[in-house]
Amino acid sequence: MRKLKVFLDFNEEESYLNDMARKGYLLKKYSTFGIYHFIEGEPQELTYKIDYKVFRNHADFEDYKALFEDAGWIHVYGTKLGGNQYFIPKNKGADNEIFSSRESAASRYKTFYNLCSINVAVAAMCIIAVLSTNGFNLSAFGFLTPGLWDMAGADFWRAFFFELPFVIFRLLGPILLIGMGVVYGYWGSKAKRTYDLQMKGCENR
Repeated sequence: MRKLKVFLDFNEEESYLNDMARKGYLLKKYSTFGIYHFIEGEPQELTYKIDYKVFRNHADFEDYKALFEDAGWIHVYGTKLGGNQYFIPKNKGADNEIFSSRESAASRYKTFYNLCSINVAVAAMCIIAVLSTNGFNLSAFGFLTPGLWDMAGADFWRAFFFELPFVIFRLLGPILLIGMGVVYGYWGSKAKRTYDLQMKGCENR
């Protein structure tokens, strides 16, 4: 079973996964942009915990998983570059806190914010590169066939439908980049606010 959900709060996401486990749906995989893949099984009381890490190489990723394995956690799902790392405790009666401090728990949001900032910067640079390549001439994103609009009949339709896929591609590229920048900018701002609030809570203890 697949479910589409978007969470900007790791605690809320953990609660959602715990609730799904009580209904007999166990996390199998998480795909980008909020697609959860579940397998159906026996209802269980599980305690999912989520860390957020991105790794430069496979060896570091394997060491990371081994560290948690030694500490009594099962790595349910997560990839080297995926960010979200999902764990459940090996023993239900064990300590169900994955982080050693509130500061380390809050650091997940800072890592996510930093990644979002990088993606926003990449999207902005790509948009600038696309526009500058076309000399900031918006007409370059339309139909470029010389004399197209002066054609008639079958000649017009042949030229029109031949170039249409290229026009769509030229238009969709910048639109998707802008959309990516907006989405990551929003996610990053939410993560930054959550991080600041949690760190403020740590200081006020």
